[in-house]
Amino acid sequence: MPFTALGLAPPLARAAAELGFTTPTPIQHDAIPAVLAGHDLLATAQTGSGKTAAYALPLLHSLQATDARHTPRRVRALVLVPTRELAAQAGEVLRSLAQHLPQRPKLAVVFGGVSINPQMMALRGGADVVVATPGRLLDLVQHNALRLSDVQLLVLDEADRLLDLGFAEELDRVLALLPARRQSLFFSATFPPEVQALAG
Repeated sequence: MPFTALGLAPPLARAAAELGFTTPTPIQHDAIPAVLAGHDLLATAQTGSGKTAAYALPLLHSLQATDARHTPRRVRALVLVPTRELAAQAGEVLRSLAQHLPQRPKLAVVFGGVSINPQMMALRGGADVVVATPGRLLDLVQHNALRLSDVQLLVLDEADRLLDLGFAEELDRVLALLPARRQSLFFSATFPPEVQALAG
């Protein structure tokens, strides 16, 4: 089954094919239609299962469908990840998949361990999609570099690792800044009680 059969726009299916995704993996086959239909999602996905594309493709499709040119741009999709390596990787997948879209969303990838100033500069004029580690995201909110009141789609990538690495308090603070009405996608290799409680 091709990606277009899942309801994705042809430019996204083309970009997926160029990245080597010729047919959807099981997680992509199950997740993409559910996300496009606006459902919340709890998904078990191991590394290498294609889970980044499983949320990146419908995220980009939805942004195109509701494209509204705002100046400054408002953050409409937020992807939270546990490490800077995962942030960079998710950002790269999103950029590659968006390459053929007629209106490419502005993407910001932010994480700690580096100077905050270039990231604040990159957020001037806003962003449509932010990929972030929780601590740095909160730092940027505190500096008024971005607002989260317009987020329509939240992705927690590797939710179990986010909690294992001690981000529970930061996650609670981020969730408190988001609109109550939003779509939430949780991807986790395991579902310990802490992840289930957070999902609840």
